[in-house]
Amino acid sequence: MCPVKRPATDEEAALYDASVVPRWSARFGQLILRRIAPGLRAQVLDIGCGTGHPAFSLLERLDQGGRVIAIDRDQALVDLARRRAMALEGNRIFFKVESACDLKFGDDVFDVAVGNVVVGELEDPDKALSDLYRVIVPEGRILMTRALAGTFVEIHDMFREIASASGDDALIERLDTVAASYPSAEDFAAPFEAAGFEDVTVTTEPFKMSFLNAAQLFRDDTVRFVGLSEWRWIAGFDPGGEAFLDEVERRLDVYFAGGPLSLTVVAGLVAGRVPLKAD
Repeated sequence: MCPVKRPATDEEAALYDASVVPRWSARFGQLILRRIAPGLRAQVLDIGCGTGHPAFSLLERLDQGGRVIAIDRDQALVDLARRRAMALEGNRIFFKVESACDLKFGDDVFDVAVGNVVVGELEDPDKALSDLYRVIVPEGRILMTRALAGTFVEIHDMFREIASASGDDALIERLDTVAASYPSAEDFAAPFEAAGFEDVTVTTEPFKMSFLNAAQLFRDDTVRFVGLSEWRWIAGFDPGGEAFLDEVERRLDVYFAGGPLSLTVVAGLVAGRVPLKAD
């Protein structure tokens, strides 16, 4: 599957912060924040921290003895987060350019590890979970979010309808690949259990992304970052792919009578605990 690209320039990082964070990341991040009790004294690791959400909100919930270490592999995102941190940077919140698949921390360092809408972007999820298990203290927690099955179902259904009518088996195969990348709750939990985490649970919370019409949807900055690259991949990279997306847009406008429309997003939170480790 064509991966969703993270911003690489300062301009893209600023756009990501202005559009994706409030309309996408923050909705998922609330699931994490609800699990952090106010006044908690903890060392928290935030992987794939982006421009600082939910790292800054996590810090507000911790007592004065708590700290947040936030990492992301994207230099532009980390730079923006550091600028936003200002006086807090280097005191109680730290931002580092680092991959979650190659953590440089020692064993049993963090009380809580979080990752907001980052699981699907990890180069090696199994390696990352193994490393996270290592750096979390016994009885420590992991809290991670991602979009689950049912996300963007309206777009996927429209793709399937057009592809089936045209008999385009290759397109249907690409669509199935993308749809399968949004796991069920059970499939979301499975790798965490396999990594050794206990008491693994998944909480789901659907929400809607609303648009004035189909044209606005396909030109929306948030959609550009979280969905459009997948849809382009489904349509195909050849010139006909653009025509296919135009047809999807047209049919959406017909279906919704040219008026407001919304896309379903199924936000999922997996929560787990590191058991007491054998000596």
